[in-house]
Amino acid sequence: MHEKAQSPETVPEAKSTSENIEHKGIEEKAPSRNDIILGSVLVLLSGGVILRSIQMPRPEGWGEAPGLFPLLCGVILLFMGLSLTLSAVKRRRTEPQTAGQTTGSRKDPHEILRTSIVIGGILVYVLVLIPLLHYTIATFIYLMGTIWYFWRGKLLWILVISISGSLFLSQTFKHFFDILLP
Repeated sequence: MHEKAQSPETVPEAKSTSENIEHKGIEEKAPSRNDIILGSVLVLLSGGVILRSIQMPRPEGWGEAPGLFPLLCGVILLFMGLSLTLSAVKRRRTEPQTAGQTTGSRKDPHEILRTSIVIGGILVYVLVLIPLLHYTIATFIYLMGTIWYFWRGKLLWILVISISGSLFLSQTFKHFFDILLP
């Protein structure tokens, strides 16, 4: 049996994946006010980290100062906080606000679960794995679990990434920064 060919006027127009993602991104955009608050907290936190790292002793100059790595992290955190705050302020100025609009007030239980799992994983890594195991092994276990949870890719790739990542970190701290790890 022949199926009737539909004329171009009756064929429903399919939306592309990028349009759906773009549309979804607009609907689920984080509220600007929360980004301003988080960005400001990051700027304050980074300022404290930078201040404390500069106050650390430097007996042999900055090349071997214990505060060098925290200083670098603080500067990076400062740029991220400033970027988040400034983009939120800019977005807040351009967003049309309607009376009584509460964007982002709806909390997705799946997102809350994922965030709780991440926080729990970090706590287990810091409070249980590192004190009990060598740093490289603890980092391997943490990376393996985290990557598996978020990616669910092939186990071989997860193993390769976890092993190489933990070895890279431990060797970098040992040979480049000359810092002994637990």
